[in-house]
Amino acid sequence: MKKVLILGAGGNIAQFVEQELADKADLTLYLRSPRKLAKQYGTVVTGDAFDHEQLVKTMKGQDIIFSNLGWQHMADMATEVTTAAQEAGVKRLIWIATAGIYDEIPAADQEEIRAMFGSADDPTTYFGDERVGADIVDASELITTIIRPNTLTDAEEVEPVLVTKRDEEIRGNAISRKTVAHFVSDLILNDGQYLNDSIAISKK
Repeated sequence: MKKVLILGAGGNIAQFVEQELADKADLTLYLRSPRKLAKQYGTVVTGDAFDHEQLVKTMKGQDIIFSNLGWQHMADMATEVTTAAQEAGVKRLIWIATAGIYDEIPAADQEEIRAMFGSADDPTTYFGDERVGADIVDASELITTIIRPNTLTDAEEVEPVLVTKRDEEIRGNAISRKTVAHFVSDLILNDGQYLNDSIAISKK
C-alpha cells in the first residue's frame, strides 16, 4: 500500500482526498490543528509547514507527497517543502496551485482577474506568490505535478474534467472541490501521469 503524506490535511480538497484514499493508501495527515479534520483517515501529525525538522522527520519513508497548503506565503512554503522532501529522500510531489498564474486565463477575462488577484509578474500579489511557488516546485529535483484548478465550487458531484497544459488557454468551467479531490486521488494511485508537468483542470 502506497505511503502518502498530505500537507495541509485540514483543507476541504484534502479531506475529500483522505476520504477517497482511506482504504487505498497508508495516509499521514500533516496540519497545524487536528480539530480541522471532520474525520481522521490516517496518522495525524501536528506541525507547521515551516518546521523544517518536523517536515523532514514526517516525510521520511513516504512514497508521495500531496501538498494542499494554504493561499499565502506559497513561495516560502514551496522552498521549505521541496528542500525537506529532497533531504528526506522523497521523490514525488503533487502541488496544488491556482489557474491564472501563467496568464492562461482567456484574454476577455484578464483585466477583471488581475484586478482581483494581481499580476503573476508581481510576487507581492496572490497570483505572483502562487507563480513563484509553482516555479520553485517546477525547478526542484523532485518529480512533480502542479495542478491548477479553475474557479472552485461546492457542487456535490464528481464532474467530467478537461485538462489543459501550461502553455494552453484555459477552457472549460468552474470545477467542484470534490472533482479536484477525485482527480488528485486518482493521480496519487496512478502517479506515472503528468510527470514534471503543470496542468489546469476545469469542468468539461
